[in-house]
Amino acid sequence: MNRPLVVLVEDDSDTAALYSTVLSAEGMEVVRFPNCAQAQQWWAKPPRRPDMLIVDVGLPDGDGLDLCAELNATDNGWPPPPMLILSAHGDPRLATRCKKAGAQGFLDKLEGIDLFVAKVKELIAA
Repeated sequence: MNRPLVVLVEDDSDTAALYSTVLSAEGMEVVRFPNCAQAQQWWAKPPRRPDMLIVDVGLPDGDGLDLCAELNATDNGWPPPPMLILSAHGDPRLATRCKKAGAQGFLDKLEGIDLFVAKVKELIAA
């Protein structure tokens, strides 16, 4: 049986390494991308359907919300996986914008790693 496949789009290498390590320790396979372009290229021909997409809002080559909306609309022959948006900006309007982009969840990065892991597990199980 395959481990859950999580696609992580995060430009900060320390944050990406932390999230990848924690999710891997929880038994998940993590594929990391530092920007929209690399994530889009992989998404065009993924080796299998991902179980989860986690995207930072602020990426060097685009907006994470736009990326989610685009990937959500891509027809890969399977329904899009749950999407979780991450941000450290604390904008109270961001949760509403995330839902409009097709994301099932939003999490402030400053809320802690335990809440992050719990939210990922919740969305994969849904």
